[in-house]
Amino acid sequence: VIVYDGIINNPISPNRDKVVYLTFDDGPGRYTEELLDILKKYNVKATFFVTNQFKAYVPLIKREHDEGHSIAVHTLTHKWSVYDSVETYIKDFNDMNNIVEQYTGSKTNLFRFPGGSSNTISRGHSKGVVSAIANEMTKRGYVYFDWNVDSNDAGSDINNSSNIYYNVINNVSHSRANVVLMHDSANHRATVNALSDIIRYGKNNGYTFKAIDDSTPIIRHRVNN
Repeated sequence: VIVYDGIINNPISPNRDKVVYLTFDDGPGRYTEELLDILKKYNVKATFFVTNQFKAYVPLIKREHDEGHSIAVHTLTHKWSVYDSVETYIKDFNDMNNIVEQYTGSKTNLFRFPGGSSNTISRGHSKGVVSAIANEMTKRGYVYFDWNVDSNDAGSDINNSSNIYYNVINNVSHSRANVVLMHDSANHRATVNALSDIIRYGKNNGYTFKAIDDSTPIIRHRVNN
């Protein structure tokens, strides 16, 4: 594993460049179906880091899986209290993975930390807890992913589809695997509006879109707690 500018990447081989991994956190939610319709239209596979926050939409995990997308655990509750201890985190993770199994037929070995592995909010809950969780989960055979392209659709550009589009296309690169952070929860209408243009840009500029799997180069931030 090699560290570049605070982001950990596996070395990129020639057949792994020019790839974009679209990832969606915090759903399924009110816009997930529209996102799935767009992905289906363009025959693009993505990765959904799922939660149990919006129970009416949780059954969409089945559609995500059935249409060839990767399903990964984000969190059951998306509450920062998951960082109270390693045991608290793992219970939350296992409860969500049981729901994943319910809708897909199998559990996933992929996950993303709430706030990413570099989050500092966890310091207010337990010192060193993200490092401890990462070590324990790795021992158990799980793999976590962060991102190296941030659409900022959960930040100041949450309602600006144009900015979301440019945040993605200006930061993808042909020389690496590109893991793009996006969201499909309650407030992300602008993400839906930007998605088709992002996909068209990628296809027109030599990129391939893939879902994260066991062969994907691992993109990780530096752990700060």
